[in-house]
Amino acid sequence: MAEGDTGGVRAGGQAQADAFSKREQAGEDFYVREKELEKLQALKQKIAEHKKHLEELDKHVEETMAQGKK
Repeated sequence: MAEGDTGGVRAGGQAQADAFSKREQAGEDFYVREKELEKLQALKQKIAEHKKHLEELDKHVEETMAQGKK
């Protein structure tokens, strides 16, 4: 060994690194999926709010047109 060498690779070192990388990637994928689900829920909520608003507007238009026919 030369000066500054820290020694050889431990047995199973590459396999452990791969397992860690896969676990880390799985954690990142889970985080991204959770954030996407949160965004999807927020969008669904906005759609529901907009639908309700459109129904209110439609009701108002119908009422206004009915008053005009009288």
